[in-house]
Amino acid sequence: MKRFFLLLLGLSLLAGCAKQPVIANINPRLFDQPAGVYTPGTRVAVLGGDTRKSPDVVVFANDQPPTRLANVSPIADLLSARLGTALRDQGMTIDPSSPVRLSFAIDELLVQVTRQSLLYRADAVSHLTVKVENRGTTVTRVFKRDAYKESATRPKLDDLEEMLNGQLADILAMILKDGEIRQLLAVK
Repeated sequence: MKRFFLLLLGLSLLAGCAKQPVIANINPRLFDQPAGVYTPGTRVAVLGGDTRKSPDVVVFANDQPPTRLANVSPIADLLSARLGTALRDQGMTIDPSSPVRLSFAIDELLVQVTRQSLLYRADAVSHLTVKVENRGTTVTRVFKRDAYKESATRPKLDDLEEMLNGQLADILAMILKDGEIRQLLAVK
């Protein structure tokens, strides 16, 4: 019996030493895009930027000190690649020297986890500003998504990543379907 308790104590000590994740993996997926949205030869430059003060995408605020997780790769580069691929699938040619520019800025992208009495609360916010410029005409759009989840246990990183992935996928889909953005991109 004594050995059993010692074994149980040893296992609980090892479990307490388990490492917390140190990096997040935000990687939104888009559905297949319709072909033929843009006429062949239509070109665009896709430029992304990140105006956030911190690269963190997940913060466990009640940890001492707070646990902060950045993404495995720069979010702006990832979203630029996703938008470029989707626009290419729709018939656009991606050309960095094009006078037609689709640029975006990541204003906010964060899941903050707090513990209030018995519940953990995960608040997720995604906020992008998109600007399309074509020969002197400019359209600016702001896309924002937010959500929260509550649970009795500390949320798993996979669940928090999925919150942001879903929000970013929704925002990218809205950008790709926006009629005014499409119209300005298509002007030759």
